[in-house]
Order: sequence, then structure tokens, then C-alpha cells
Amino acid sequence: MTNPWEEKVCKMAQTSLLQGKQFYCREWVFHKLQHCLQEKSNCCNSTVNAPSLVMNSGNNASGVSGKGAAWGVLLVGGPGSGKTALCTELLWPSSPTSLQRGLHRQALAFHFCKAQDSDTLCVGGFIRGLVAQICRSGLLQGYEDKLRDPAVQSLLQPGECERNPAEAFK
Repeated sequence: MTNPWEEKVCKMAQTSLLQGKQFYCREWVFHKLQHCLQEKSNCCNSTVNAPSLVMNSGNNASGVSGKGAAWGVLLVGGPGSGKTALCTELLWPSSPTSLQRGLHRQALAFHFCKAQDSDTLCVGGFIRGLVAQICRSGLLQGYEDKLRDPAVQSLLQPGECERNPAEAFK
């Protein structure tokens, strides 16, 4: 990312207004995340098919397995369900002895939308910000090689990314 505006937006979307604040309740989610990630390790050591996991803001989770499926956790929920608080605590744990301390090292990428800041709502900036974080994380081997593909580079260009966000996100 060489565009100064994009770098500024990316930095804004990588911070939370709740950072540094004490986290209360919903600790069960971190136990569920840890369990899912442990199941991933056990499953991946014994089989080729790795399930994907989608967690929503309720108490239920669904696993979907399939050939070539990738592991991950996607947190979804309506306004006020606690997504920002949960993700802030996961990324910047407020307790030195918390379960979150180990989980935050496994975060691939994140983005905080701020309704009052339209720059953080830009789909192209969101996608390119995630791409940059995934590259820096080193958690996905071969990811940078895939980004060298001219077709992928074309999809991630400003303008094209906004015109075709679904393809750029893939």
C-alpha cells in the first residue's frame, strides 16, 4: 500500500475506541474460539478435509466441511451485539492472565468499521487492508505468491476493487 490516504484509513480501521478498556462478560466466546481452534489442530492432523466455522453473536456455531475448505472463524452479529468489544478484547487483551492472550496471536486480519467515519466503510480500503495484514501476518504460506498473479493484482487496484468487491474479496 503506497497510497497515503489508504494507509491512514487502514490504520484507523485497525484501532478500536474500546482499546484499553476493561472487558466484562462474554468470556464463553473465547472458550468457544479456543475449542474450535483446538479442534482444527486435531482435525488437520488426521484428515485432509478441514471444516470452516462461522460463529454468530448467539450461542450457536456451525461447522461446514468440504474438500479444500479453509479454517477460520467469522464473527457476525447485529448492531449492539458486542462484536467490537469482543474483537477489541481478542486483539488487545485487557487482562494479563486471560485466555485471549494466546488467541490474539492467531488473528489473521481485522477491520473496525466506524459508522461516523465513512473512510472506514470503504469496501476497497477494507479489502486492501485485509490483504496487507494477511501478508504481514505470515500465517498463510503462499499467500504473497498468489498476489503476484496479474489477474489478482488487477482486481485489487483502486477503482476495480470498488466495482467488483466480491471478486476482489475472494
